[in-house]
Amino acid sequence: MGKKVKDPEILKLVSLMDATLGAMSGMLNTLLDINQLEAGMVQPEVVTFPIEDMLLRLRTEFGYHAAANGLGLHVVPSGAHVRSDPALLEQLVRNLLSNAVKYTRHGKVLLGCRRHGDRLRIEVWDTGSGIPEEQLEAIFQEFHQIGNPARERSRGLGLGLAIVRRLADLLEHRVDVRSRLGSGSVFSVELPIGSPTDVQPQARRRSQTATSAVRAGVVLIVEDDPDVRDTLALVFRNSGFATLAARSGEDALETLTLGAPVPQLLVVDYDLPGGLNGLTVVERLREHAGQTIPAIILTGDISTATSSAINRLGFTRLVKPVKLDELMGVTQEMLQTRVQANAALDR
Repeated sequence: MGKKVKDPEILKLVSLMDATLGAMSGMLNTLLDINQLEAGMVQPEVVTFPIEDMLLRLRTEFGYHAAANGLGLHVVPSGAHVRSDPALLEQLVRNLLSNAVKYTRHGKVLLGCRRHGDRLRIEVWDTGSGIPEEQLEAIFQEFHQIGNPARERSRGLGLGLAIVRRLADLLEHRVDVRSRLGSGSVFSVELPIGSPTDVQPQARRRSQTATSAVRAGVVLIVEDDPDVRDTLALVFRNSGFATLAARSGEDALETLTLGAPVPQLLVVDYDLPGGLNGLTVVERLREHAGQTIPAIILTGDISTATSSAINRLGFTRLVKPVKLDELMGVTQEMLQTRVQANAALDR
């Protein structure tokens, strides 16, 4: 439809429909995660591993997000070893940390561990507005959100804690929450402590690579539509990537200037506010980083001129509305190509 219609109002409507479909796709992906857990399609592989690797990855992943929200993030090191599925446990704690950063307006967020006999409690503290006592159990239900009666998409879907509860049940870990209105909340997950002598080499490697994409790369998303931006961030996070997000080229440049890690992939909308199109933004981000970062340009403009400009600069073009499986397939191909190129240079 967008190929034939030229009326600006109709094109705007098509664009809004594209964004809505993208947001729905993100919601369906999250619901799929829940359904897979409920249907028993996810089977944990419990091993003994050091918790410190996970803590360091989460500190890297959420450090900029906290700073961008004006929050302090403190991650307390731990030498403990635990028994769990490294990938599933990390997803559980990631959801807790994401909620803390998202809903804390002022103050700080703390991630740390406490030992209680043969158990370890991983705790996420925040200085947010707190949760009413009568809602402490309801917050783990699907689509339950506090203080969002209008269901604003910018404030999430209300599914993160539902996934936390299901992951905890699957792993047989205890999840708890304590909260005081006006003072903040503490979410925790309690799991068995393991012995360092039980750590096998393959288990250690699995722990270190449970979120290998996070270790291998950070994705910077530049998209002015909040629904599309949130959906893309959700898709990449669910695939194990650390994500940074910006609404404009200027915000993206500021993100790197503030000390965010250099991304290994740029996903940039072609039409951006502020007078900079996606091509210019990618060039400036590359110049700032001092390296040629792979880039995917998202565009609804199918004109020959735009396509030629994107191809001439060596960027990959995906036409909106983007199919999520296509996006992730292209992402893996680009990053794999880069890894192989770097390996060849090291020989």
